[in-house]
Amino acid sequence: MRAELVPRLRCPACRIGGSLDLGATRSDEREIREGTLVCRACGATHAVRGGIADLFPPELPPFVLAESAGLDRFADTMRGDGWEREDILALPFRAEGYWYAQAVAMKQTLATRSLGLRRGKRLLDIGSNTCWASATFAARGLDVTSLDINAGEMQGLATADWWFVAKNVYFERVLGVMFELPFADSTFDYCWCCEVLHHNHRSNLYATMRELFRVLKPGGRLIVVNETVRSLRDPKLNPGHEVADYSGHEHAFIPWSYTHAARRAGFDVAITYPWTVPMFTQSTFPLKPSTPVWQAAWWTVVHAVRRVAPLRRIALFYKQYGGSAALHMIATKPARP
Repeated sequence: MRAELVPRLRCPACRIGGSLDLGATRSDEREIREGTLVCRACGATHAVRGGIADLFPPELPPFVLAESAGLDRFADTMRGDGWEREDILALPFRAEGYWYAQAVAMKQTLATRSLGLRRGKRLLDIGSNTCWASATFAARGLDVTSLDINAGEMQGLATADWWFVAKNVYFERVLGVMFELPFADSTFDYCWCCEVLHHNHRSNLYATMRELFRVLKPGGRLIVVNETVRSLRDPKLNPGHEVADYSGHEHAFIPWSYTHAARRAGFDVAITYPWTVPMFTQSTFPLKPSTPVWQAAWWTVVHAVRRVAPLRRIALFYKQYGGSAALHMIATKPARP
């Protein structure tokens, strides 16, 4: 971490923003690698290890400890499956469905000019995991802070060191929980949540939205992409069974649960159309004399849906509640008059 981060932090013990001071430190040419953060309000001390500020709350819920330990086990599984440093540094551009969805979501976000993603804007990456999104935004010149519950390599914040060297970027790293963010009020221009909000149980989902609202500046944006949803086609009656060995604390909610929690926290919510669904992309259709009639007819329907806003909304509703399309939304904290 760098000294510039300190005024943006909030003591997790007394929850007072801007109350932390740097204690004894050891630095390299890039950042403070080891040290302490001391709260002048309550006297609590927090460690900095490997450039990562440990700002966990004093009492961590058991599910957070279990999930963090599970990420260590999952990192071991990845290594056993042949994952190496170079594989992580190639993310999210990996030829498989999960990573394809992440890559498309990032391309869509960077192409959304109305977001105003510009050099120097502050962005908080919630649940940064392998840190691929943090590195991507940092390469665009944004001032990025990564938050995660794990500090290890491969599945945690220490992975950042690989990106620093390979991509010549830098971003801050903080250990903390999303439902009790260790940052001062009105600190960030953006919060990025990529397939992470479903790691909250229902009561914590609202707490997380409330915290995201708090740390965003007036006019700031919460960008939610690829969020797991429960639908008729995929009811996810036991959403955690696939990662049960890793204590993933998985949940699934209908899209309304996410949007309602965001609106209840104070956000203005706009559902966006995911490019992972062909009907919502801007791709062209290669009509040829050999194109089957049924295929041409379907493309005509898709083109009509694209052009008519009410049809697009109906199609998205069907895809999210009846099909298997993930939730994408942009939630805006209202600006002050």
